[in-house]
Amino acid sequence: MGETEIAWRKELEAIVHRIDRLMPIYGTEFPHLAWNGRYSEQLTVEGSWTGSFWTGMVYLAARITGERKYIDYLLDYLPVYDKRLNEGWLDHDTGFLFQLYAVPLYRSTGDKRARDQVVRAADELLKRFNPRGGFIRAWGRLDDPERAGKMIIDCLLNLPLLHSATALTLNPAYAAAAERHVRNAARYQIRADGSTHHTFDFEPDKGEPIGGFNEGGYDDESCWSRGQAWGIYGFVLAYAQTGDRLYMEAARRLADYWLDELPEDGIPSWDFRLPTGSASLRDSSAAAIAACGMFELHAALRESGNGGDRYRACAIRMLEALRLGYSTARGDESEAMLNGVFGRVSGVEYELNAIWGDYFYMEALLLACGERPNMWTSTNGGF
Repeated sequence: MGETEIAWRKELEAIVHRIDRLMPIYGTEFPHLAWNGRYSEQLTVEGSWTGSFWTGMVYLAARITGERKYIDYLLDYLPVYDKRLNEGWLDHDTGFLFQLYAVPLYRSTGDKRARDQVVRAADELLKRFNPRGGFIRAWGRLDDPERAGKMIIDCLLNLPLLHSATALTLNPAYAAAAERHVRNAARYQIRADGSTHHTFDFEPDKGEPIGGFNEGGYDDESCWSRGQAWGIYGFVLAYAQTGDRLYMEAARRLADYWLDELPEDGIPSWDFRLPTGSASLRDSSAAAIAACGMFELHAALRESGNGGDRYRACAIRMLEALRLGYSTARGDESEAMLNGVFGRVSGVEYELNAIWGDYFYMEALLLACGERPNMWTSTNGGF
């Protein structure tokens, strides 16, 4: 084991130690965002769209240590997730919420309540599928016409829940909807140069394409780095689920654009196409997500005999930049694992801590060490 891998494993040990400290503080509530590293000052009861990044970290701690206490802690959340399904807000991010909670909980325990949540959550996500346009609707209530024809690149990481439901029930409808969505994402959300539209609009009643837009990045013609990262990882996962090389090539195009635009220090600006003179805040979470995608892209290419070493090299470069410049996992009293996640409210940009950045940093460290937690796949992970 080399010095760098030793450092990664020490970082994971520190993260697990911090999870141990935070579990009794959070109870069955959820960390979300913080400006000072203290999520506990504004925990969410329902979990917003990010709740399962915390429970996902707890499950990864169980994988790392083999200790039952983490699974017992996760079981206490079952009524919370039931309440979310029965009474709470559900949109395209239902995939995030239940893929990282109910799926691994069922795999590890066989608890039928977790299995029921996987299927019920997938049913809710499937309701958002527009068969005319072939996409999962982002945001909004289904009876609200505003943004009714909008798909977003983030949703690629919500699609694994649909594949999980097909694997559990053998009902192909879930996976079929996921594949139509990802195929249209590959067709409409990738520009000729390999950059991406954050959002793409269809005429909702006829399903006819309208055009690409951007709600996360600087403007409609820019390239939001976190959206590009969602795309890299999302298309790699689509390849893992389907074996369709179209998605492998889509992931490579996005990854190649990323490599061309990434600054020397290894952490992207929040948007790759900011005007000259703009404040170039970085987004550590985008680097963590992209690192996970590139580790998995390298693994997929290696298995198919096509190399891809430069993607792993880029993932390691970003991971080391995070560890050395952005990590708060060791040596302080922060509850977060990463500083420097980009945020924006009412047009004002700032840096914060965000639980999704923490989760993907932890997952990237595991992937760098050769571990395959398979949090997003139903094929390699199985049931």
